[in-house]
Amino acid sequence: MAAQALPLRIRALTLMDVLDESFRIYRANFPVLAGLAILLAIPLLTVQLLSGTGNVLSAYYNSLFSTTGALPTDITAGNPYAALIQYPIQIALLPFQFALLFAAAVGIILGRPVTIPSAIRAVLRRYWALWVLSFLYGICSVALCCPPLGIWLLTKLTMMFPALFTEEASLSTAIERSWRLTDRAFWRTFAVILLAWVLARVLEFSLETVFLAGAWIFPGLSVELRFLVSIAIVSVMVQVVQPLTSIAVTLLYFDLRVRKEAFDLEVMAHQLSLPEGIRS
Repeated sequence: MAAQALPLRIRALTLMDVLDESFRIYRANFPVLAGLAILLAIPLLTVQLLSGTGNVLSAYYNSLFSTTGALPTDITAGNPYAALIQYPIQIALLPFQFALLFAAAVGIILGRPVTIPSAIRAVLRRYWALWVLSFLYGICSVALCCPPLGIWLLTKLTMMFPALFTEEASLSTAIERSWRLTDRAFWRTFAVILLAWVLARVLEFSLETVFLAGAWIFPGLSVELRFLVSIAIVSVMVQVVQPLTSIAVTLLYFDLRVRKEAFDLEVMAHQLSLPEGIRS
């Protein structure tokens, strides 16, 4: 199923416009965006369940409901070798974890048909450049141990992924573009990211509460099975809300280009140059 191709609405946006448009785009393209988000959770969730980690945790959790309250002594340990598989998987999936939703968001906002396979192909075409950018962003996240430095670095580098997909930029150019676009727009960029993150967390908590309550009151399930279902629900809900932040950042990228580079006029000129029958 392809994401809905939206008419080009490249224009300067207020803070509330960015948030409103993010929700509108997500609602209009929920199947594709949610599908991509859930797809990102499947590999690591599968390894976690197959390694037996969930069984160990559920056994301890089950002891909390026992009449004695004693910790179980007959727990079957998880497979440590299977658990270790998650680390190379995480390394290999770095470009997808960081950039897959940006690839979809850029395509949707520009009015291109977006499907799950097309978004995956967009990441694969620039896999190594995206891997380096993702690794760089992950390394900068360590700077959050010093919050002012970490917040500054991560905010300045936020536009790397939209720039790479929209402008077909090289690795170094994407970094430079992000740095320049956020110049004199740091606090506005940070505010959008923070608000989108907070709204995503509120939505995540609301969804988790509903689905977890359903899992625990559903009759006929063992405590172990309820716990495994709960792990799956939490993992999926965390991913499902991620497109909101990616869409908001991508909208802000276009907004910054409009304000600094008159990108809306460039888009309009491009549209006028097209034959009348294929103008959007």
